[in-house]
Amino acid sequence: MNTTDLTNFRQVAEQVNFKSLLNCYCREFSNWCRYEGIPKYDPTLADFMQTIDHSSFLRFDFTTIGQEVFAPLTYFSESGVHSFRFPVVSRNSATDEFREINPMEFTQLVSEFSKTEYPDLDAVPTQKRMENSIENLALYLEHYKNSDQKANNPEQSFIQSEQSLILGHSVHPLPKSREGFTKEELLQYSPETSGKFPLHFFLVHPENVIEKSAEDYLITGYLRDEISKYADENAKELLTFYSNYKVVPAHPWEANFLLEQAEVKEMQSKQLLFNLGHFGPSYTATSSVRTVYNAESEWMYKFSLHVKITNSFRVNYLHELNRGYDAAQLMKTDWGKGIQKDYPQIQLITDPAFIAVTYNDKVIDGFSTSVRQNPFHGSNARKNISMVASLCQDGVLGESPRMLNLINEAAKRQNASVTETALAWFKQYLNITITPLVGIFNKYGFGSEFHQQNMLVEFDENLFPSKLYFRDNQGYFFRKGKVEELEKLIPDFGKESRSFIAESRIIDFWGYYLLVNHLFGVVNTLGKNKLADETVLLNLIYEALKKEEDLDTTGLVAHFTNSVKLVVKGNLLTSLNNMDEASAPRTNPAVYKTFPNPLNKHFFSKKLINPKENNTLFSRFFEKENVTITLRPVDIDKDLEMLHEWFHREHALKIWQMNWPIRELEAYYRMLVPGDHSHSFIGEANGVPTFNIEVYWASRDIVGNYYDVLPSDYGTHQFIAPIDPKLKYGSPSTQSMMDFVMGESKVGKMVGEGAVDSIASMMNKAHVGFKIEKVIEMPHKKANLNFCYREWYWAKFPAAKDFQNNTVAAPQV
Repeated sequence: MNTTDLTNFRQVAEQVNFKSLLNCYCREFSNWCRYEGIPKYDPTLADFMQTIDHSSFLRFDFTTIGQEVFAPLTYFSESGVHSFRFPVVSRNSATDEFREINPMEFTQLVSEFSKTEYPDLDAVPTQKRMENSIENLALYLEHYKNSDQKANNPEQSFIQSEQSLILGHSVHPLPKSREGFTKEELLQYSPETSGKFPLHFFLVHPENVIEKSAEDYLITGYLRDEISKYADENAKELLTFYSNYKVVPAHPWEANFLLEQAEVKEMQSKQLLFNLGHFGPSYTATSSVRTVYNAESEWMYKFSLHVKITNSFRVNYLHELNRGYDAAQLMKTDWGKGIQKDYPQIQLITDPAFIAVTYNDKVIDGFSTSVRQNPFHGSNARKNISMVASLCQDGVLGESPRMLNLINEAAKRQNASVTETALAWFKQYLNITITPLVGIFNKYGFGSEFHQQNMLVEFDENLFPSKLYFRDNQGYFFRKGKVEELEKLIPDFGKESRSFIAESRIIDFWGYYLLVNHLFGVVNTLGKNKLADETVLLNLIYEALKKEEDLDTTGLVAHFTNSVKLVVKGNLLTSLNNMDEASAPRTNPAVYKTFPNPLNKHFFSKKLINPKENNTLFSRFFEKENVTITLRPVDIDKDLEMLHEWFHREHALKIWQMNWPIRELEAYYRMLVPGDHSHSFIGEANGVPTFNIEVYWASRDIVGNYYDVLPSDYGTHQFIAPIDPKLKYGSPSTQSMMDFVMGESKVGKMVGEGAVDSIASMMNKAHVGFKIEKVIEMPHKKANLNFCYREWYWAKFPAAKDFQNNTVAAPQV
């Protein structure tokens, strides 16, 4: 059993960080799979499972460096963010010894394993930041425990939601890393601790200030009027005497950093800059740490901060500042008014002004500040507004998660079942995300970094999502196909902000940020809290996208519904390669990987790939041969020894190549059976086990790398065990395999990749209608890539078209 002590904040923090690390790994690497059941032929693994009373794991295959890792699995997510318990253990391949490992040791294994592909990779900086993340999270957990803060109330104000993300992002290896803050500064400036502080102000010579404003006034003038009410006598004298100087705000931590910089000291000595100090109304950090909020102010300030938050120093670059200004200008044209009219369920929060300081023609980036609209001030400060990331957070210190509380309360308010409410709630969520955002992308050319931290949801009185807010202008992008149109509205639009991006690249951004990071995160949260089935929710996303297909002229919808891979940012590999993604905007600042598209589950057949019962799924009588062929899923406990003997038969050795030790064969099946890649079935002829087939989902198989695979493609491997021709029943067995697979409506075509030197395989495939597409060079063989459609099979065997399987499968859940 899991014996985590919830008062041991260090232990809890380490486990939270470890979960995020494991999920990062699952997203960025493929050498892992599920392992189910207590093995018969692996006594050391069986002993470990029995000791912790758990038999479901993710296994990470590091055998190339002599290790394998087992992480106890408590929830497997179709959308990709899994839940674990502890301990996580590694096994030495040479000695068979198990030992518990911590996240630092796992990171070291990842580093060693990845050296071939990433020779410059260094685990040490990541391990140091991970230690910082764990220490910080432990501090936040202790503070949370001793405060009256609640992270899981169904109703939260904007700032309550911003400051309730205690655990951090679930797919980042360093969710709470903040290098540069002392413990006291963490308590003062972190959103998790709700610290309040006044802003710091400088007075800077106007020739050293760059500023723009899409408002009717400059922010430096607004600030001069504002701080005059609070400034001390010294500051007031300076403001009066240097009446043409500009007031420049800074985060108080950054102000101390700036005052130590040589160029700032030079500016002070030349009286180009004066330090006014900190005073005025108190502000508090939002989730980004560097953006600050005051409930009475119409502006939020997004400061530069030379604290390394996760991988990066958080600095505003000039092109990013211009991006905010450009977007605010655009919102005032017919373009922006059109969005507001067409899609009132979306509000784009802009950063209409910025301030930057230069010295010797160089921007001192610590001063660079983006000024953001604050729609949540005054009476709006009390609105029920939630950042999506906090809505998707796990329960803190054993508390129930917010999403669970919110859906339960919504069900009560509507007098409906929890399941009905969850599905209706998610459908409404899609109405305010997919429909308007696809429309805006097509008509207005706007697509952006719609990730969980940038998206805010407003709820109605029934706690259903009613409005979506998007913030963070540095992630505002426009597709290149709209350049001419937007330049007519604003001459040279995007020139300084680098806002235009090729359609293909912006579609990848859209896929990662909105689908993978955002919507799949909501799916995961509903699923792991047992509010709805993830496969059902993924299908709702697929259907919502398909509804927009006829109106989409960009290829966006087709990409998401048909592609078998999505591009994702590799947060773990980015960190291990010591990339500062925020501070390297002109280069490739992050590692990007491909990730199996969960929307392909629309075409996934549980009957073929993930049957839950061991009963007979198929039966057909062949009158000519006087034989009844049946198919049932492999039962490892019942069939393992028989399969082991089959695969050691002479005719299996060359082609099937599964003549492994029985321990290895058992591991293979214990990893195959729970997965979504393939499944194994035993075929029986008149009740006698005769052949084995594996049905695989081609989009998740290696063969999918060799042609334009579709998510509806399925393939098979077939092995007929008997040597005696009278016992083979080759044609009935193969026809039964075809009937079984083609009987599934989700199957578009069948795929085969038999070795070119297997004459029997080619003849067998051709016998039932397969046609060779091309020869492919796979790592383990040269193969004939074969395709077969139902019509081709039925042309060979017309009776198959009218065949009805007389076996009714158990319901799939």
